[in-house]
Amino acid sequence: MSHPARASIRATVVAVIALLAASVPAIAHAAPRASDFDFSPYRSVNADDYRSVAYVDNGRHYFTAGGWRCQIGPQANAMACRGRPATAPPGTIGVAVSGESQGPYWVRKGTSFELGPVSGYRPRVLPVGSRITVANVTCAAPRAGVVACRNWNLGFLLSRAGHRFLYPAGDTAHSANPKRHPQPARR
Repeated sequence: MSHPARASIRATVVAVIALLAASVPAIAHAAPRASDFDFSPYRSVNADDYRSVAYVDNGRHYFTAGGWRCQIGPQANAMACRGRPATAPPGTIGVAVSGESQGPYWVRKGTSFELGPVSGYRPRVLPVGSRITVANVTCAAPRAGVVACRNWNLGFLLSRAGHRFLYPAGDTAHSANPKRHPQPARR
């Protein structure tokens, strides 16, 4: 068999394997793809442009990305976004990581957890393809309608269709990933 024929067969086999892998549903507690939480390819923004200086906002940084309203702070490793992906439980108004070992977990209606500025500060848009880093947290807008945030060991990715949570293996201080996660639309 000639070299071009072998290369063509090899390419076909690789394409079939990739299609099969994409069609297999994820299992409960499945780990997210590492690339979902690798923000190095995104352009960094000046975090000071996203910080509320109002006393009542306690030094938090706020932004919107893909329809999600998010915040970083006030303490290191803390992050949250307001909104409800299709895979969130009923009564959910957002998701949060409250420090280096708490979360991700769902924020429900009626809680005292603040999701957004108290002062009336109007968050700027984090452009698609950008990232912001503050207090050991990096958030990015990887694609239209998608936001992802992480600290050193916890994180979340949100789209209207679904979510993925990042947490250490064996960790139980978080809400679980869905049994099937819809793939966020790629542009």
